[in-house]
Amino acid sequence: MVNMKFGECLKLLLSTLGVSMNQLSKAINVDNSLVNRWIHDKRVPMYNTPYIERISGYLSKNVNNTFQMQHLNKIFMDICENISSEDSIEEKIRKVLSETQGYSIECKKKEKISNGPNKDNLSNKLSDDLPYNPSNCIGLSNEDKIIIGKSNVLSAGMHLLKTASQNCGSGNAIYISLINDINISFQYPDLVYFREIISKAINCGWNIILFIRISNNINRIIELINFAKPLIKTGKFHPYYLKRYDVSSTGKENLCIPGIGALSCFLTNPLSGMDCAFYFKTEVAIDIIKNYFNVLLSTCAQPIFNYYPENDYFKYNHYVIENEESIGNRTLYKYCFSLLTIPKNLYIKILNKMGLSRNEIFASQEYYDRRLKAFLSNVENYEYKDIYCYDSVVQLIKHQQFFIYYHMGVRPVNLEVKDVIEILNNVISLLKRYKNYNIAFNNKYPNYISKDYISEGNEFYCMVKERQAVLLEAYEPSKNMPLMRLSIEEPMVVKACQEYFNEKWEHIAPINKDKNEVINWIQEQIKLLEKKMKIS
Repeated sequence: MVNMKFGECLKLLLSTLGVSMNQLSKAINVDNSLVNRWIHDKRVPMYNTPYIERISGYLSKNVNNTFQMQHLNKIFMDICENISSEDSIEEKIRKVLSETQGYSIECKKKEKISNGPNKDNLSNKLSDDLPYNPSNCIGLSNEDKIIIGKSNVLSAGMHLLKTASQNCGSGNAIYISLINDINISFQYPDLVYFREIISKAINCGWNIILFIRISNNINRIIELINFAKPLIKTGKFHPYYLKRYDVSSTGKENLCIPGIGALSCFLTNPLSGMDCAFYFKTEVAIDIIKNYFNVLLSTCAQPIFNYYPENDYFKYNHYVIENEESIGNRTLYKYCFSLLTIPKNLYIKILNKMGLSRNEIFASQEYYDRRLKAFLSNVENYEYKDIYCYDSVVQLIKHQQFFIYYHMGVRPVNLEVKDVIEILNNVISLLKRYKNYNIAFNNKYPNYISKDYISEGNEFYCMVKERQAVLLEAYEPSKNMPLMRLSIEEPMVVKACQEYFNEKWEHIAPINKDKNEVINWIQEQIKLLEKKMKIS
């Protein structure tokens, strides 16, 4: 086995596959200078950073012929003894990079020990004036400024975002930090306008990476949830939180839009908000702040949202079932009655009407059975609250239209009057049988879904399981598959979502959530439907 350093190994892999440093840096979303330092052994990726995985994933997709494969196999065998013929190309590359990473790190440790500081020499160096080399400095442009005053700082940030919303993002990211424990409405008084600009930027092809610090300030988290709701459905809004809860406020925030500008904001008065900033248009300065954000991403930040690919519904459904089976209170918000309110025989009947294949019917039935079993095992001990839109019940009663949720998504179906009666009777039966089960109806659309969101024809499905997770889906009624599916596991955000829906429950009129009132109203609708059946 050959002891090879990381930079030499990476250079050899790039040369074998005909991949340039620039191509690699773009693929793994790092600055080209960082790859250059790796190659020349000036830097080594630290353990527990994502670089090895990213490099392996990218390089494994660039093997184009058997000649390259032969060269790679020789590299693998020379460097790493634990390579198996059954390993994938990506796994083999990961192993050799990890092996050389470890060797390089050990070498650098030995260098530090052997070249430890000599106190006498160090004191002499410190006593001398350090040489100043102007050639190592980069001047700022005439557009770079120092901005004073909270309103001026806010205007500068909005100007940068507005410029981004008028330029094609081509999949690049806008970086925004909200690390200080200040309510977002204090930093951005016009939240609706702030969100509209971000939404326009997303529509122009930008991704939004938002850094926040999670604390025990539940009201701040709820405010962030309210702000983020319309952006979540795009799939291009990516909030991250700092992994450590004890990280103190830094007194500064940053906004970076590659190719457009950056803003580094500072707090000079605890009561004033971000009241001064450095405004940069120089490309090097923008890159420095961008690289700062990328360091946060790779070392101390964790994504709040776990997005699920559109075709990965089995993994998502399995996660839903796992959370249904876990202990704890559960709150559900959706447009129409839950899947679990439909009697099993009627559910199978509807599935057969939908023209699904035998395998799809089996998968949907299995999904239904496991969720129902989990519901029945927990509802005796924990509170279960369902919030439905009143309009959906009107559609069900007047037009016999029901949105059926199955293992792949949602689909509108037209029912017979007797089927509607069977669903309503089953809802009453569940309410009477389980004291911990309650449902509520929102008049029209709830306040916490924005009017803009409604006008686009989208709707949320959200389940919050106490101390476990939040599961969220965004639907467009004209399509069967969700626009996006995601889960949230960060404990403080889960708690904030639970508090959020508890507050919404409290704001629903008593007549629309009192169990007896709900049962009596549904019974009245059943009587009307039975009369309708007799007439027809």
